[in-house]
Amino acid sequence: MKILKTSLLALTLLSVVACNNQQTDESDASMNDSIANTNNNPPSRDLNAEVQEPNFENSKLTFSETNTQLKLQLPNSDIFEEGTATIKPGEQATLEEAYKTINERGIGKVLITGNSGREGDVAANTKLSAERAIAVVKWMNNKGLKKDVSLSSQGAGDRFPMVSYQLTDGSPNPQANELNDRIEITFRKSQLATE
Repeated sequence: MKILKTSLLALTLLSVVACNNQQTDESDASMNDSIANTNNNPPSRDLNAEVQEPNFENSKLTFSETNTQLKLQLPNSDIFEEGTATIKPGEQATLEEAYKTINERGIGKVLITGNSGREGDVAANTKLSAERAIAVVKWMNNKGLKKDVSLSSQGAGDRFPMVSYQLTDGSPNPQANELNDRIEITFRKSQLATE
C-alpha cells in the first residue's frame, strides 16, 4: 500500500511539472505566467504618441515599495473639499501623478482605500472615506487606465492608521489626524516596469 501511495504521488508531481513546462513553452518568456498575456498594448506605452507631461510640482504623493507591490498615499486635504468627497478643482496634481504611476507600473487589481482620522463621528468618517475612495475610482476611470488594470474601492475609516495617535511619551500626537486622513492606492507592480 505504501508503494502505491508513493507511486501515485510521484506520478502526480511529474504531471504537474510537465504541465508547468508546457505552459512556460507556450507563453511569452518576458511575462510572468500568472499574468494574463494580451496583444492589446495600452496607449500609455505607445512610444510614437505625443505625451503631454502633467505638472507634478504641487503633488503631495508619497509611496512605499517592495519587490512586487507599490503603495501610494495621497492626503485627503490636498484632493478633496473639506468634509466632502468632492475633488478640488485645479488641485489634481497628486491624482495625476498617482494615475501616471498606475499606468506605468501597475498591473491587475488596484485597491483604493479611503482612510480618515479619528475626529468626528466614526460612522460618518467611515462613510466619507468610502465615498472618497469611490470618487478617486471614478476620476481614474474617466481618465482611461490601461486594460490590464482594474480598480476597486473600500472605505476603512480610522481602522488602519499610518501614524500612531500617541507619541512615545503617551501624549496625543497632534499630527495624527491630518496624516491618517488619506487615500491609499495599493497594487502589484508590472514585471515590464521593473526590468
